[in-house]
Amino acid sequence: MATKMSVVQQATQEIETRISKGEWQVGQRLPSQHELAKMLQLSRASLRETLSHLESRGLLSIKPGKGVYVTARAPTEPKQWRFENYSLAEVLAMRQQLESFAAAHAAVNAVAEDITLLETSINEAYQAAKRGDLLMVKLCDLDFHAQIIRIAGNRLLQEIIKLIRQPYEQSKTPPHGSFADMEPTLEEHKRIFLAIKMGEPHLARTAMEQHLQNAALRANIHLSGPI
Repeated sequence: MATKMSVVQQATQEIETRISKGEWQVGQRLPSQHELAKMLQLSRASLRETLSHLESRGLLSIKPGKGVYVTARAPTEPKQWRFENYSLAEVLAMRQQLESFAAAHAAVNAVAEDITLLETSINEAYQAAKRGDLLMVKLCDLDFHAQIIRIAGNRLLQEIIKLIRQPYEQSKTPPHGSFADMEPTLEEHKRIFLAIKMGEPHLARTAMEQHLQNAALRANIHLSGPI
């Protein structure tokens, strides 16, 4: 049975393909969310996750009360930080605080199904990295972090992440290069996962803090240690 993650990944690729082939043109409104969910065989929650991800990548624009519109024929990865009110360093520092909190609570709350989803995400990321599928690696990365926030079970944390979704997602370093280039990040995810699987909140928090410290260094940003 397909996991929620794999369903979202497949739907993302399906929408990208339809747009790149010209089935849905730039400026065109997509079918209603009810029709899209039926067409892509998605739950409404998975569809919203798919559309939000595609919006963050510049393909779609979601206009409340009006619909979802195509804004580009191919995904765009911003080459520079484009948020004037706060720096990339500030967003990464906030992520370090929020996600280390989430990892610790995920280690306490995770049940068998959660562990399976996280493990699937990591395995699919490794496989995608080995075959050079950078889009799938990025989708797995987004899913891995989103699953931890969900498992943490704190509704306010989930709302905060939604409020800062665009700068939050842009702060993630896009996968690039060979498998050897991506392997350190994948190994960091594996250490976080193992701490959660073992039910060790302190280890999970520390592993996430180190992961985001390293993510900042990969963006040439030095974060101060966790407070």
